[in-house]
Amino acid sequence: MRLIFRLAIALLCTSSAIAASQAEDMQLRYITLVNYGGYNVDPVVLHWKTPEGEKDSKNLGAKIGKNEAICYDLTKGGDVPDGSEVWLVAKIEAGETKNCRKDRKHIYNASSSETWWLEMAGTTFNSNRCENVSDKNKDYGTGTYVKGNSDDCR
Repeated sequence: MRLIFRLAIALLCTSSAIAASQAEDMQLRYITLVNYGGYNVDPVVLHWKTPEGEKDSKNLGAKIGKNEAICYDLTKGGDVPDGSEVWLVAKIEAGETKNCRKDRKHIYNASSSETWWLEMAGTTFNSNRCENVSDKNKDYGTGTYVKGNSDDCR
């Protein structure tokens, strides 16, 4: 009986630790996607889900080649309602479609100045995930051409 009780307590502690370790929603205004892969990304589609549960999307219209990026200001875009969950879907030409919806929710907040940094790399069919960029690596690097509706993703 004691063994069952101890196992139950251990499971409760583990589930509490997992819930506490989950990342909080990110409040953001800008999204940037950098392509270091040996391919073109076209199209890049912005998706959103409003607080009321309505979903919509918009093609951002910029083909992103190797060493190119898109910087998108959700406020300038004017389509996404404040408070909506946002994410990108990137189509690799002659390859796969990558969903850039990551480990936590990313919420558009018009008063925020935060940027969600995403990066793709690899070849057309290998190692070409859409990944979050760590805080220490948030830089376009030299020679990266930035497209989109804003220059404020830096």
